[in-house]
Amino acid sequence: MAAATLVALLTACAPEAGVTPLDGARAQNQARHVSERFESHPVVVDDPYGFETSRLFFTASETVVVADATGEALLRAASLAVTAHAPLLMYSRDIHTQVVEEIRRLGAHTVLTVGNVNLAPTSGHVTVQRDPGGLEALHKMTSLQFEIRDIDEPAGAVAAVADLAGDSPTWLRTADSPATMPGASARPFPLQSRRDADMAPLVVATPRSPIPAVANARSFGASVEVVGEPDPRKSEETLYALAGLDDAPLIALGTQFGSAEDLAQRIMQAEEYY
Repeated sequence: MAAATLVALLTACAPEAGVTPLDGARAQNQARHVSERFESHPVVVDDPYGFETSRLFFTASETVVVADATGEALLRAASLAVTAHAPLLMYSRDIHTQVVEEIRRLGAHTVLTVGNVNLAPTSGHVTVQRDPGGLEALHKMTSLQFEIRDIDEPAGAVAAVADLAGDSPTWLRTADSPATMPGASARPFPLQSRRDADMAPLVVATPRSPIPAVANARSFGASVEVVGEPDPRKSEETLYALAGLDDAPLIALGTQFGSAEDLAQRIMQAEEYY
């Protein structure tokens, strides 16, 4: 290639003068088209059980996945929920009523329980079925072939859930995952379509974010960016993830991000002192 031609080609491919990585991140974040159903400013959601994100993302759902609070149950339930595009709720006895009320609000017909969940087998028009555990049951319930991804460290659980995709069924398995659940049998669990229509806001999480909340965002179809540090003033990675979103749709999962006002202010400050 002639030298003059090479110089011309490199010049054409070079970034515009004065354009920084922050500028590029801001432009990319602000180019996202977001449905008007979402707030036009950052929102921080404190949602350990999945109720808030279920209400935020799902106006209705024919199916719901409910898991106990153990890590193995939550990760398996997240694997199923994202594949089925169903909301995930975490169960404990003290919030039994809230779980039932959210199932009723969603208008669900089929509830799949994972782990030790004390919901009646049938309740009105709702059918409750138990996940028996194991790989074969996943295929029988969904008619899909699941890959297995072993989660060895709890710190990697949130990122693994954020990586789940409905079109790539994956079982997030832990060493504590039981082989089978006594008395349970695999029955068909209906699959739904993703709801986001490519118009979901960016969702940001950290390794401390609740698994049900992250799973609900992914079940809906939203992208979830997992950052190590919630404060964009302290992390360039977080700043790039949130640049330009101080006054735009953004959902942050967990109180570690501060209040919505705190987060917006921190994004502005981080950009100002970049």
